[in-house]
Amino acid sequence: KALQLHEESLSGRKNVVGLGIVPADEASGSTDLAVAVYVTKKLPLSKLKKEQVVPESLAVPGKSGTVQVPTRVIEQGKVALEAVERV
Repeated sequence: KALQLHEESLSGRKNVVGLGIVPADEASGSTDLAVAVYVTKKLPLSKLKKEQVVPESLAVPGKSGTVQVPTRVIEQGKVALEAVERV
């Protein structure tokens, strides 16, 4: 639901090449999930305008109040379509 609610605002940011769902913390083995924001290149916060910064979490309304879903910024590099060879 977090991805669906925030997809438009996240995908419209400069440098963002994709979105997804990933483990919140791969190292801990936790089953908690996060919204992945794939970027061409990670940049220091000092090089970004306020509206370009990916928030640490996304607010999602729920039955018992607002839930904060974490985000992870992942450097992906440039994304391009692959040529498909027809057989």
